Amino acid sequence: MQKEKDKSKPTKKKNTGKLFEAAIKSSTPPHCLLIRIPDPPQSFIKSENTRFSRQNPCDYLCYDSDTGLLHCWELKTTSAKSMSFEDIDSDEIQSKMIHKHQILGLLDFSKYKGVEAGFLFNFRHFEGEPNYIETTYYMDVNDFLKMTKSIDKKSFNEIDAALYGAKRIDGVKKRTRFSWDIDGFLKSQFQSNK
Repeated sequence: MQKEKDKSKPTKKKNTGKLFEAAIKSSTPPHCLLIRIPDPPQSFIKSENTRFSRQNPCDYLCYDSDTGLLHCWELKTTSAKSMSFEDIDSDEIQSKMIHKHQILGLLDFSKYKGVEAGFLFNFRHFEGEPNYIETTYYMDVNDFLKMTKSIDKKSFNEIDAALYGAKRIDGVKKRTRFSWDIDGFLKSQFQSNK
């Protein structure tokens, strides 16, 4: 007779950001070299003393051997209807979802020939309900900057992103998790740059 699982024990729920990262990692085709830039330990401590510590310019570097392009990606996921962003022209400490150093880091990468830099935005809709869905977009950092300078608010939604050039990445729900067509997206958006 098997012992019943102790239902009183709390189950550790995996961070939704890490789940999205895992989905992107498992969706990346074999012809792409995907490298996760480790977060520095001090990035988990939010205080005024850590603002001069090392900060990553992005989450992932993805080299596509089919096109010869290096993609620099910052991944963001939310169950809210919008994502907030920091003002890159402000020196005050801000605590928004998209950080100033991430925007500036991607902008620096985007200056190089053969490098595509941008965000992968994941919106989780109806989380915890049977009709749960996710939508994911790629947005070039330069388009993102145009959007943030043009809209009169400190956050954006899916419609704002789409109006300023975000490209939707097809996804398929496999049981409870989504898989993303990274290969199809890279081919359709960047094949002509080869």
